[in-house]
Amino acid sequence: MESEKRAQILNQAKKKFERFGFSKTTVDEIARDASISKRTLYQEFENKEKILEELLMFEALSVRKAILNQIGKITEPAEKLQTYIRLSNKYLEQNPFIVNILNDESGFFSPFLKEKPHVIETGIEEIFTSILKEGMEKGVFRKMDEKVVGHCLFLLFKGFTYGRQNGHNPSGPNQTNEFINFIMSGVVAK
Repeated sequence: MESEKRAQILNQAKKKFERFGFSKTTVDEIARDASISKRTLYQEFENKEKILEELLMFEALSVRKAILNQIGKITEPAEKLQTYIRLSNKYLEQNPFIVNILNDESGFFSPFLKEKPHVIETGIEEIFTSILKEGMEKGVFRKMDEKVVGHCLFLLFKGFTYGRQNGHNPSGPNQTNEFINFIMSGVVAK
């Protein structure tokens, strides 16, 4: 279970990383903002990179759990798919730092995050696949290879959200609706 100190460090690190970026944020600043000594911080985390790694996984698991709780209440697969896309898009729009990590074109984060972003993306794809499979079983979605289509949906979703070249151009409600309509026209049984 996560200690209170650990949570405090992660919370302050997220604020610093979002405001100043990972490179410009120091361990001293994180410790100061968390109201702990640098020594205490190092008792919890080996280095700044480990803070980032845990922060990324904590954020990803937290949002995954929250979204799954919300879509788990929905019985209609088409509505579930649409809600999943909307909620995921909303989260990504509100968390630009996480978007920068997932869209790490420069490879800056790769050396210390290793496969963590891939694990997160695989989780997103698995949710798409699961919803597609449920929709086919209920006869709402057309027959398809749900893994192939789930992968395609993930790639489209990535391109629509955090995979954009211009992260300063978030999608508005009309763009999100068009994206969802496009997806639904491809998977819903006629």
